[in-house]
Amino acid sequence: MFGMTAGHGNPLPRAIAIAVALVLIFTTVAGAADRPTSDVPTGYVRCPKAQAWNGFFKWASVKWTSCRHASEFMRAYARTAELGTMPRHLRGYRCKMRYWRNENGEVYASRHTCRRGRVAIRFYGMV
Repeated sequence: MFGMTAGHGNPLPRAIAIAVALVLIFTTVAGAADRPTSDVPTGYVRCPKAQAWNGFFKWASVKWTSCRHASEFMRAYARTAELGTMPRHLRGYRCKMRYWRNENGEVYASRHTCRRGRVAIRFYGMV
């Protein structure tokens, strides 16, 4: 097993060490994949200056619209969110959200993808 030849010691400790290493590697990768990232998917343009709600909403990217429009939309979204919950419909856009929670179950980050026809605005909210 793993380069050992017959008759050379017990292969069990080495096999256990390899198994533990693989579990740690895959656990780290899976945990990292579940954290919010400021990715920009193919076909989107990054909008580094677009922010709203005192910097809570940031890391915007757009498809088939301008960064200026994204900034305006994010400010309108923030004004609506101040009234209660995060809006799912605003200005003809339909918004989907993904939330990340800390170990206490509290939301600490969110990703919003708002679409109207082929136009899309993506942004993150993070404390």
